[in-house]
Amino acid sequence: MMMRRPSRVEKRFRSLTRLLAEELKTAIITGKLAPGERLSEEKLASSLKVGRVPLREALRRLEAEGYFTILSNNEVVVSKPTMEELQDYYTIASVLEGLAARLAVERAQPEEISRLRELHQLLREAYKEKDVTRYYEINSNFHRFIAEMARNERLYRLVDQMRQEIQKTRILSLHLPQRLDYSMREHDQILDAFLKKNPELAEATVVRHLKNQMEALKKTLEPA
Repeated sequence: MMMRRPSRVEKRFRSLTRLLAEELKTAIITGKLAPGERLSEEKLASSLKVGRVPLREALRRLEAEGYFTILSNNEVVVSKPTMEELQDYYTIASVLEGLAARLAVERAQPEEISRLRELHQLLREAYKEKDVTRYYEINSNFHRFIAEMARNERLYRLVDQMRQEIQKTRILSLHLPQRLDYSMREHDQILDAFLKKNPELAEATVVRHLKNQMEALKKTLEPA
């Protein structure tokens, strides 16, 4: 039995839903929508100039990814990571990314090290310009490239999955402008370990970097 091909209307709906989901996710990541903020679906649809049906579908997608909670009164709440979630995300990520860094040093080709240096330079430029959004985007690319250099497809997929989970905590980082300075220094140390071709040092610096990030983010959740 042949599957029915989606109609133009269905394709347009899916495309609109995808665009809405990306726009809302960006608003959360960049801090335009705050953790715990309550939003009316009606007002949200009006501000985005879209219908309630595609908006609700986009919100369902983002709820499944942990960005929103849909309430029964046509309201949605921007998710706020808990202390336990932060602990889980970063504990797992540090083990996976530490292993990836060690394997990457052992297996990296010279041209890959050159690419890592390029990413590090882009990271430094974003840091100097205090462009937080771009900094975190390049930061994710930097860490994913290290996982790619490890040449372990299953490990790469696990790292990528945890990177997506960690992305939900980025909104908390916006409340820690001083963390950018420490983060940049830690990336300097990670690159240095690769240039020294020291697998154990690379693993240790990545683990320490993620642990420091976790501890900094946890402070944003402590009672004032």
